[in-house]
Amino acid sequence: MTENHTGDNLYSNTLSEPSKIDFKTSSNTQQYNSDKSKTQNQSNFSILSKIPEQEIIKIIQKGFQLNQEGKISLKKYYESKQEHSLFQSKGYKIKYETIRRTKLYQQLKF
Repeated sequence: MTENHTGDNLYSNTLSEPSKIDFKTSSNTQQYNSDKSKTQNQSNFSILSKIPEQEIIKIIQKGFQLNQEGKISLKKYYESKQEHSLFQSKGYKIKYETIRRTKLYQQLKF
């Protein structure tokens, strides 16, 4: 009977131990999803160095032309998927601040 009693104590000690469940899991999951979303959003943008210079020149000129015609703002032209955007015509999305700071952009700006 002593063995059974010892077994009961082990069993009851196990049940009385504090739960080791991490209640921060949902918070951690939200952070992970937020980081994943940021990464996916950033990956939707093209890297300028991977686009040939002649194509970048055409892209910049077209952006200025559409902006001058009042069809789309430059920021929306480069970053959005709406009508008249770079994404609609070429399938690219480029951060406007990135392209705006290039020498080509500054040279072609009128």
